[in-house]
Amino acid sequence: MSHKATTPVPRSAKRPELLQLEREARKETIERKGRNYRFWLFRRRLFHILTVYTLIFGLIGAIVFLWKDYILKYDWLSIDTVTLKSNGIFNAEQAFSLMGVGPGDNIFSMDAAELEQHLLKCPAIRRASVKRQISSDPTLLVDIDARIPVAWIDCPELGIRPGDARYGVLADKEGVIFPCMEQVHLPYIQGKHMPSVTLRPPSSGQLTYGISIRELEAPMQLIELLSGSVTEFLPSIVSITMPNDWSFCVRFSNDCQATFSHYGLEHQVEKLSKALEHARQTHRKISAINLIPEHNIPVIFDDAYEDIPLAEPIEE
Repeated sequence: MSHKATTPVPRSAKRPELLQLEREARKETIERKGRNYRFWLFRRRLFHILTVYTLIFGLIGAIVFLWKDYILKYDWLSIDTVTLKSNGIFNAEQAFSLMGVGPGDNIFSMDAAELEQHLLKCPAIRRASVKRQISSDPTLLVDIDARIPVAWIDCPELGIRPGDARYGVLADKEGVIFPCMEQVHLPYIQGKHMPSVTLRPPSSGQLTYGISIRELEAPMQLIELLSGSVTEFLPSIVSITMPNDWSFCVRFSNDCQATFSHYGLEHQVEKLSKALEHARQTHRKISAINLIPEHNIPVIFDDAYEDIPLAEPIEE
């Protein structure tokens, strides 16, 4: 007698009438076998559930154990190399200090996004990115675009003085102010001539770091404009004060004080250069000049100035 192989019919392929009959037949079987059978079904289902949960928690425990006691303590996963891309303000040691990690820390224990946020919390940093390179030579890739200081901030009312490497405040060319970090900025600014800019104290009673201050925009533009334009007739800037909202006063290294408006700085610098050149050629020295008027520019000459003749070429 031959038997034909049969294939079980999937539950989804059965008609609703058949499914109903199966449920009723199962119910009758359970009722016929009694309470002991129902209790056995319950124990079997409970055993399956407990087995699954035991396997899941056991696997999680094994992973945690391996992670804490093996992977995070394995020496070859410690940071071996730091690739720092910077504009010369921060070095690798200072970057580590800001991120709160050390060269011996395990690279798996580091969250690159969190380290990046630690760097961005520093007002002296404009942009930063941190990436992990996990290989036989674990490497931390750090890219820091630090703010380059171009001026000291002077605010006597708040106890802020120019040149104070420990408690001073610096500003970059965008008019963003940030605290001077002695170990970071002193090696960069040492030996450089940086002018001071006097700020009026804000109504809040404290300066806000890391954001652009509108009243600093024009003075910083002037500093940037004159940074590479110092000539015999156009001296360097020593200090800038802002007596009002529509102008600012600049004191130069030749003791000349010039008043600028916030607009048309290039044209005003051109007028100043011509005025200083003319004064030098006529053996006079400008003590003060107002560059805001377009014509009939007010000029005050220094009466105590002792004339120094211009050098004449020697004809052979």
